[in-house]
Parts: sequence; structure tokens; C-alpha cells
Amino acid sequence: MSVVSIDGLAWGDEGKGKIIDWLTQDADIVFRYQGGNNAGHSIHVDGKKHIFHTIPSCLLHSGKVGVIGGGVVVDPAVVLEEIEELRQKGITVTPAQLKISGQAHVIMPWHKTLDALKDAARGKQAIGTTQKGIGPVYEAKAGRIGLRLWDIISPEIFKERLATAVPAANRLLTDLFGAAPVNEADIFETYSGYARALAPFVCDTTAFLNEALAHNRTILCEGNQGFLLDVDCGSYPFVTASRTVSGGAVTGTGIPPYALKTIVGVVKAFQTRVGAGPMPTELPDGEGELGDKLRNSGPAKEFGATTGRPRRCGWLDLPLLRYAIRTGGVTALAITKLDALGVLDEIQVCMSYETAAGVMETFNGNANLFAEAKPQYQTLPGWKSDISAIRDFDALPAAAKNYLDFIEKQTGVPVALIGVGPNRAEIIVRKAVF
Repeated sequence: MSVVSIDGLAWGDEGKGKIIDWLTQDADIVFRYQGGNNAGHSIHVDGKKHIFHTIPSCLLHSGKVGVIGGGVVVDPAVVLEEIEELRQKGITVTPAQLKISGQAHVIMPWHKTLDALKDAARGKQAIGTTQKGIGPVYEAKAGRIGLRLWDIISPEIFKERLATAVPAANRLLTDLFGAAPVNEADIFETYSGYARALAPFVCDTTAFLNEALAHNRTILCEGNQGFLLDVDCGSYPFVTASRTVSGGAVTGTGIPPYALKTIVGVVKAFQTRVGAGPMPTELPDGEGELGDKLRNSGPAKEFGATTGRPRRCGWLDLPLLRYAIRTGGVTALAITKLDALGVLDEIQVCMSYETAAGVMETFNGNANLFAEAKPQYQTLPGWKSDISAIRDFDALPAAAKNYLDFIEKQTGVPVALIGVGPNRAEIIVRKAVF
């Protein structure tokens, strides 16, 4: 039995999709455990780009099973669109290959509307949500007023639950925000159609998981977003609404805690972020020459896979990385987009923060400190060369090897995988994960 969790260690966009795709060749099952279609994993294979928003990234490999766990929130229309897109590319998607937990909560139309209205109401404190309805559906889940897939695939139960949910949603929409109400009959008709299409895929995924563990199947747990967006451990309030840390792999799938032995933390060779919120090492000229150079270096540009928004760019932040590693129990690192740094003469790395209370080498979880924290940098030499064709660590330029060794020394965690380009084969394996 081998269970490996793949977790981003920043604000998302770390390149988790590429790492998951690479490791899937040695796995039997890939379990997505949190989030929804507010993030996307980009995978480049044979010159084609595939973006997975909700469906696990493993379905590009034959003979693998993808599972959407109960910790995920599901927009049925999006899942059906993804299935159809894969089928149009000649990739079969059957209930034997894709399983969806009946415990997963369903994103309803009013969740998307409320997502936009609530963020707009925050004014200058707006989080910059993707407006996919993720926050409101997790609110409904915690408030015990949500709808699960088990509910909508049963017409009688769906009609009964909808009769309670819609009036409550309309009171919020009309009375609080002055927005138009939603129509219960229209929603029932539309979502009943989705339910009929998805019903063959819906099952008790915990039973499937326990059987897989009993038969020593190899399982990858796929985090949808980054550690620093975790609702408890992230840069609150500029976070998502779910648990993005490795512990979420336990609660979002039903995997017993003792089974999770290996946690691979994925981190980009430099820092990026989409949307609002603190980012201590953001380049002062973030929209200028250096920021543009980083954003556009290499074939994989720094624009959000889901929103298309340009990512804010900055230097690697070791205080945040140490915090994510410590809190997430990371046992190995996967460094992505090392190739993008090949255009720079010098590379800055944030070693610590200078704060009113003194020097901070590891972030302490208090996001209020970001307002005063002054990053303290160390300069490392760049390598000014294209490394995308290199597949052996020893063949890397000395400066690139030194950069990776520096990260290992500063974090105390070995670098197992190194991404040197967006394509599946553009990777260096320094240490086996399985």
C-alpha cells in the first residue's frame, strides 16, 4: 500500500498538475480531495494543453481511475463539460474510470450569484474570488443547508430539499442585495438533467477507497489549490473556503490518517499569486520589465488556468515555504519552472522578514504581519541558459544545481522532482517518490 499526497505550497499555480501527471504513471488511483472548479491543473502532452478543473488529472493515462472525493464541491455542468471535452479528444470516460462521491456538495446557481455580490460588497477588502460559487457552497455545507449529489440524483429528495433551499437563497438575494431571485422550477428541471447524466458516476467512494487499500493499490491524493489558501493556515482572509493542507487529503477522501506516508510539496522556483492578498516578495515593478520577463519566460506563461488573469510575480519566499513545509508535514519537494529562471543574471531569495518584533525566519501564521514585514534577500547567481532539454541533475549548470541545493539546505527537505518545462517529459527525477 502506498498513499502519496501532492500539495501546493504557495497560493496555487505551483505546477501541481504536471507533477501529478508525471507520478500517475506509477499510481493506480488519483483522488481529488478539495476545492472545485475555481482552479485548474494544466497538463501538456504531445504538444497539446489539457486543463482539468474538477476531474482528476490522471485520465490522460490509460488504466487509471480518477475519484472526486466528498471534500470537493461540484458544479455538475462543468464536470459534464470536462467529460465531453475528453471524449471529443478520444479519451474514454466511463464510471469504471471516474467515480464521484455522493457526499460531494453541489454548486447551485445562487451560490455563483452570491459569490460575486458578496465580494463586491467588501469594497477595498475584496478577495478577488473566481465567482464560481465556491465560498457560498462551503458556507452552506458548514451551515448544514447544502445539497449533495446524493440529494440531487433522487428526484423526490431533490424536490423536497430545493423547496427549502430556494426561498432561503432568494431572501438573501432580494432582501440583502436587491438582486433578482432564482426560479425553483427552472433549477429543478436543469439540475435534474445534470443528475441523470452524472448518476452512473456517483457512488460511495470511501468503500472503493478502502477496497483499494486492502488490495495494496497505489493512490495519489490531488490537492486542487495551494497551502497558503487554506482557510485555517493560509493568508486569511485572502484564502479559499476549504482545507488545502495535506490533512485535507484525509478528510476529503476518507483515507485513514495512518495510510498517508509521503507528502510531496510542489513549489515554483519563484513566487506567483493570482488575485488580491498579501505577497511579501512581489516585485516592486511587478508590471514592469522584470515582472514581465518572469511572467513570459518559457513556453508556460504566468496566467491563471481558470481565470486567465496575469499572475503577480516575485522571488522565492523561504519564510512562507518553511511554514508550509512544517505545517503540512512535507517529506519531499517538487520544484517547478526552474527553466523560467534561465533568463536572469541574478536570482533573489527571501531569507527572512524584518518585523517590529525582530527577524522572522519562518512565518508564524499571523497574516496581519505582512503589512509591516520587510523581506531580507540573498542574491544567488543565475545560469543564463536553456535547461529544458536536460533530464539528469548532474547535467544542469552549476548555478542551477547550487540553487536547488540551497533550497534543500534552507528547508531541510530533499528535492525529488525538478520541472524544466511544461511538457510531461520535461522533468528531472532526483529521488523516487514511490
